[in-house]
Formats: sequence, C-alpha cells, structure tokens
Amino acid sequence: MCGIAGIIAKREIHPSAVFAMTTLMEHRGPDGFGEWRNESGTVTLGHRRLAIIDPTEAGAQPMCDPTNSAVVTFNGEIYNYLEIAQQLTSAGLTLKSHSDTEVLLAAYMHWGSDCLSRLNGMFAFAIYNKRNNTVFCARDRFGEKPFLFARTPEMVAFASEYKALLPLQGVSADQNDSLHLRFLISPREGLDDERHTIFAGIEQLLPGEMAEIDVSNLTINISRYWDVSPSDEYENLPDEDAIAQFHDLLTDSIKLRLRSDVPVGSCLSGGLDSSSIVSVSKHLRGDDHPYHTFTGHFPGSAQDELPFAQKIIDHTGVVSHLTE
Repeated sequence: MCGIAGIIAKREIHPSAVFAMTTLMEHRGPDGFGEWRNESGTVTLGHRRLAIIDPTEAGAQPMCDPTNSAVVTFNGEIYNYLEIAQQLTSAGLTLKSHSDTEVLLAAYMHWGSDCLSRLNGMFAFAIYNKRNNTVFCARDRFGEKPFLFARTPEMVAFASEYKALLPLQGVSADQNDSLHLRFLISPREGLDDERHTIFAGIEQLLPGEMAEIDVSNLTINISRYWDVSPSDEYENLPDEDAIAQFHDLLTDSIKLRLRSDVPVGSCLSGGLDSSSIVSVSKHLRGDDHPYHTFTGHFPGSAQDELPFAQKIIDHTGVVSHLTE
C-alpha cells in the first residue's frame, strides 16, 4: 500500500501543498517520500512509498522515463510485470530497474492507454505526459486501489485518501446526505459505489475506469476500459474439469501475487477464501521456507473464527501470529 497525490492547476502550485497531502498519508508509505514538479509549477505529483518490488532507490517515485517525457506516481502492484518487461525488452526498450513501476511507465509510453489491457494487478496511478500536456489516470478493474479526486475552477487534485483532499481550498467537506440515507435504507449497497462519494466535494474513478486530464484547461475525460463480460463458454463443463480448471487458475493467480523482494505473509481468518490462499501459498513456498500468517482472535465471541484458522495452521505448518 502506497499513497499517491497530485495537483494540476491553472497557476503555480505552492511547493508545500502536495507535501502536506502526502504527509497526511504517511502511514500508507513509511519507506520513502518523493515529489515532482513541472517547470511552470502547475503540475505537482507526490508519493509515499511502501517498498515491495525493487526496494532500492531505483524504484523510488515519482519516476520519470529515460527521456524525461513522462512521470508516474503509482499505488499498487503489477503482478505480471516480468512478462510485460520481457515484451518491452523484446521490442527494443531498455529497463534500468527491477521495479514494476518502471514497467508500468514504459508500457504506457509504448502502448498508450492500451497498456491497461495487459496489466494483471491492483493499481491506481497518474502519469503526466509532457508530449501532449495531459495527466493519464487509471484505477484497476475491481477497484482494489482508491483514486479520489476533487475539481474546482482553479485546479484538479487527486489522492488515495479523503483526508489528503479535504484541506485544499475550494474542496467542500459537506457530506452527501443522499448517500447517507441510501445506506440507512440499504446498508449492503455501501457508500462508495458511485462517482460521487460521501463528501460532496470529492469524486472517484470507478473500478475499470481511466481518465485523461488536459493540463491546459483542466477538462477531464473519463471512460471505461474494462467491464464484466459474462460468457456461457463453460456452462456445460463437467464438474471434474471445472474443479481442475479453477484449481489451476487459483494456483497461477496466487503464484503471481507471491512475487516480492520483501517477505510475504497472509491474513488468515479461517474462512474459505483465506484458508485456500494460505494452503496454496504454503504449498508453493515449500516446507523449507517459513510462511507467516496473522489471525484476529476474539475470545468469548461467537464470531471468533480461530478454531477454523487453527485447523489450517496445524495442517500447513505455517508460522502463526495471533492478535487479540
């Protein structure tokens, strides 16, 4: 989890503005801080880093491409970055780091917005493109990573959290009463599944959306790059084949997500999903590599799932950490 922030304005942005935004999100990225400004000071990008892939300075953000034509601030992880890197190097590009951030930026510079169809990951990012004076933004297909933004006549600002946007001049902190009422009537609908958020002055990119901000006039063009496409391709698949195919997909998915340059563990609740992930992860890691799990324990509560988690702990031999 990293924190991203940025301001695009009609006049020069005060140097401390984006720093203040990222400071409010310091908990999202304790491993580093970075900031980038264009020559006129009308575009500023900030980043708080949690280092997972290539934790060296080579992976620090905001990151510029080799020609200084574009700069990115990125929150998330591109799980198939090694495969995309191979495609890029085969096309003649040179990558200097081992980070998925550089791969993401190079993919955008090589394929443009079409790079999104190649990404397997969770992400929210913004790329300032000097060549056409735009900021290209995108959020992953299922909205794992947040992309919040606010717009006024003088600026467009974005961030990973509300608290980074609310102090900005012109951003209303008034609450959206209609969303509150809907939540009270139907709590399962949630508060963040529409463009407008719980705060009247803050919007969001929805899952599977991208946006292009014209720096010259602050217009925002939002479009959808992905949506669910139901198919009847497997409707008559025999149960045995369906089970085998699901197992292969799950294993491959977890294998990609285990890619890391720092230790990886899992939250284990005892439910079907986390138990499956822990079991497959431990199998992929092997008996020679300890795998750590973290479980919340609620003694005396009917909702305490530790007995179920304990079965997985005993079966897999993971290193268990309990928190009461």
